[in-house]
Amino acid sequence: MNLVELEKNFSAGELVTPESLLEKRLIRRIKGKVPEVKILGKGEIKKALIVKGCQLSKSAKEKIEKAGGKVE
Repeated sequence: MNLVELEKNFSAGELVTPESLLEKRLIRRIKGKVPEVKILGKGEIKKALIVKGCQLSKSAKEKIEKAGGKVE
């Protein structure tokens, strides 16, 4: 999952979790289970998002925090 997808599909202040990605149909279940999600740094993000329960690349984490978001 790239940052560009989060920028397009989430509003500022919104919580990004594997479950919220499923609800927005950005990911799908694998063998009936919610998959692990890794967010990569491709693209820019200007919204402050709260990311929880996802793995992040170093560049993705830096870009999210620079935009005012949080990684939990």
